[in-house]
Amino acid sequence: MATDEPAAPLRLNLGAAKTYIPGFVNIDIHEAAELSLDLGAERLPFPDDSVRTVVSHHTLEHVPDYLFALGEIHRVLEHDGELLLSLPYATLTENHMVNPYHLHNFTERSFDFFDPLKLKGSAAEDGEIAFRTVVVRFTYIGYFGLAPKWLRVWARKHLLNVVRQFDIALVAIKDPGRPVDVGKERARKLEARIVELKRQRTAYPRPGEKAGGPDADAPVAGAAAANAQRPRPAGSLARRARRRVQLALRRRTEIRHD
Repeated sequence: MATDEPAAPLRLNLGAAKTYIPGFVNIDIHEAAELSLDLGAERLPFPDDSVRTVVSHHTLEHVPDYLFALGEIHRVLEHDGELLLSLPYATLTENHMVNPYHLHNFTERSFDFFDPLKLKGSAAEDGEIAFRTVVVRFTYIGYFGLAPKWLRVWARKHLLNVVRQFDIALVAIKDPGRPVDVGKERARKLEARIVELKRQRTAYPRPGEKAGGPDADAPVAGAAAANAQRPRPAGSLARRARRRVQLALRRRTEIRHD
């Protein structure tokens, strides 16, 4: 029986070579993805204004023509639709600057060049891509996250290896005459969604392997039981406890909004 109800807006996960997100259309150049295409050269096979949410985790830095990919993302997103990105920070040396497969550098300022209220038009560029930032989260390295905000901002701008990666939530501007929601409440919701979607990322099962099967867990459980029965020196336990406290403190302080 035909229905007049509109189809639910699509949700896309771009860069799904190793993991996928259930309930999303998972896209990557890799053949393992649900939909295999070259994000830097091939158009997304969806109509204009048909997508509500696009997620991309450490992918845009790998795309040779990332402006083409961003243009396609903008085209398919509806007005005020959400683009949730995770990217390596530009000043990370060890795993970014020297990585031959990372072709572009990004900071939170990179996307100001697509905001009509900020830097869009400053490069005399020709294009309709327009986004506005809602929230940014920085993952600081080591104890930089413990520093006061003014020092974190200064270090991020002037030093290397201060921030490991950042998450940024943007909304698409399709009609400059219509408002977009960049308020604090939406920022909180989008940040929570970024965290939740990272948790939902699921690795593809290997050939012949049952995802989450009991056979896969049995050896691990047996090894854990054997290790639990083995006595450990008091000094080793103290070091482990101290290390756990340090890691807990760093986890509580490394994520910052500046």
